Amino acid sequence: MAWLVRIATNAYLDEVRRSAPLLVEPTERAAPAGTDPAEVRDALAEVATLLAPQERVAVVLKDVFDMPLKEIAAMLSTTEGAVKAALHRGRGRLADPDRPNALARRTAPDRDTLDALAAAFTAYDLDGLAKLFVEDAVSDVIGMAHEVGRDQIAAGSLHHTLHLETSVRWRAEVRELDGDPLVLMWAAPTSGDGPEAVEDVLRAETSDGGITCLRWCYFCPDVLAEVGDRLGVPYRAHGHGL
Repeated sequence: MAWLVRIATNAYLDEVRRSAPLLVEPTERAAPAGTDPAEVRDALAEVATLLAPQERVAVVLKDVFDMPLKEIAAMLSTTEGAVKAALHRGRGRLADPDRPNALARRTAPDRDTLDALAAAFTAYDLDGLAKLFVEDAVSDVIGMAHEVGRDQIAAGSLHHTLHLETSVRWRAEVRELDGDPLVLMWAAPTSGDGPEAVEDVLRAETSDGGITCLRWCYFCPDVLAEVGDRLGVPYRAHGHGL
């Protein structure tokens, strides 16, 4: 699960880079001595499993990084009231005595839906891709863009990938890592200058056969490196590291 920790860290650092500079001492955000990395990974996995996207961001930025509500609201392009509501819901879910049962009830992404996503990407079927997303789905191109709603996702990241990125030809494939299904995005230069390699890793959340959330790791070179090395596949990294 180390690559999930890197995704969460990259996402946070990207938001901080886009916000006003914060003058803080390095020790203010340093982990306490003796913190068990396994416990951190387990906590992140639990937060990702139990909470909706806005709840996750609100809880992590407020309860872990102690950021002001005003700054969190600005990052999420919402109001302080909405952040307070997300915090209340998120904290409530994490404090629920029935939390272990809630975790057990959560299932992995539907494999048929991911296979359909991969097939539509490979076929360059924009309409078919869009129909796989629920109406209020979320798409995060980590470090670059946050899209809300099927129409915005279709006109944004999906359209850009299939119709504006003409230097490569994409092929998608579903693979598993630590029991978690991922969509590997293979890219072959259309010029023929270079071999095919994984240039993006997608992680999806599904519900009732539809995609509710999609995360793109194109700008997370450390994640691409870890997934590529562990699966034994060639990869090309872009973007920035930690």
